[in-house]
Amino acid sequence: MVKVVLSGFEPFDGYSINPSEELVRMLDGKKITTHEIRGIVLPLDYGKADKLLKDFVAKERPRYVICCGQANRPIITLEYVGLNILNTEREDNYGYKPTSHIIDPSAPAAYFSTIDLHSIVRKLKDNGIPSGVSYHAGTYGCNWILFTMLHWLSMSNIQAKVAFVHVPPLPDQSIEKNDASLATMPLGVQVDALRIIIESLH
Repeated sequence: MVKVVLSGFEPFDGYSINPSEELVRMLDGKKITTHEIRGIVLPLDYGKADKLLKDFVAKERPRYVICCGQANRPIITLEYVGLNILNTEREDNYGYKPTSHIIDPSAPAAYFSTIDLHSIVRKLKDNGIPSGVSYHAGTYGCNWILFTMLHWLSMSNIQAKVAFVHVPPLPDQSIEKNDASLATMPLGVQVDALRIIIESLH
């Protein structure tokens, strides 16, 4: 079996739910074709989320790491670039605001995803799932964890490939915020998307 670590984040920005957390909880321990899923939900905490994921990956030693997070976009987006940059104006869930806009001064300015995202997007679209490749994962927790993992794995002896998947909010989140304009996607469609993504990993 091909082992895949799947990560998601806890709720943030005033929501009581995060679709990436729900995806991890639904898929953890599942087998998808020849792939075995190991899931971890991360706190949106700059002080420890990266170490939790590194320790989990070091223990599981997967062939692939698929990190997930929520973005207020109408489609599934696969992130091509992790930038060495962080928003110093926005706190994490625990009141910490970064003091430097550079994640790691000793690291490169950016890393590219080590998975062929364009072919995966074609498969998603062929299955009727709105999707695309994104070239900017923002400057908050999602970009931070993507860049951190790509940098760490580039220097480790763990031969794992990495991608980051942004998923839209759930319909319940639109109701929770009373925001009819919020782009949403049902959880069942998101689960189907993750299954296709994982099935595409060779």
